[in-house]
Amino acid sequence: MHVKIGKSVKFDDYGRVTVPSELAKMMNLEKGIDSVVWYVGDGMAIMYKDTKSYQGLDFEGQEIENNLRNYEKEATEQFIDDADLSPEELERKLREEYQRDQEMRAELIRSKKGGKSEE
Repeated sequence: MHVKIGKSVKFDDYGRVTVPSELAKMMNLEKGIDSVVWYVGDGMAIMYKDTKSYQGLDFEGQEIENNLRNYEKEATEQFIDDADLSPEELERKLREEYQRDQEMRAELIRSKKGGKSEE
C-alpha cells in the first residue's frame, strides 16, 4: 500500500519539484544544508536523504525510516477508522474534505489574480 504525503506539487519552470513540508520534516531535511539522492527501482522513483554512515551503521537513515513507517501506520489507521463509518457518513466526510479543497483552490486562484474577484 502506498500512502500519499501532503498535497501534489508542481514541476516548476526551472525543472524543480518541491518536497512536501510533511516529508521534509520526517526526513529531517534542512534547507541549504541537506542533499537528497534519487534512484529508480521496481518501477518507482525513490528519494533518500544523503546520510552519513558510521562504519556501516546509518543512525539517521534508521531514524528517518522509523518516521516514515510511523506516518504510514497512522495514515493506514485513519483509513481503517473510515471503514467503520456508514456509507452515508463516509460520503459526508469526503464531501466536506472536497469542499475544503475547493475553497483552498478558489483562494489560490484569487491570490494569483491579485485578489480580484470575478463578477
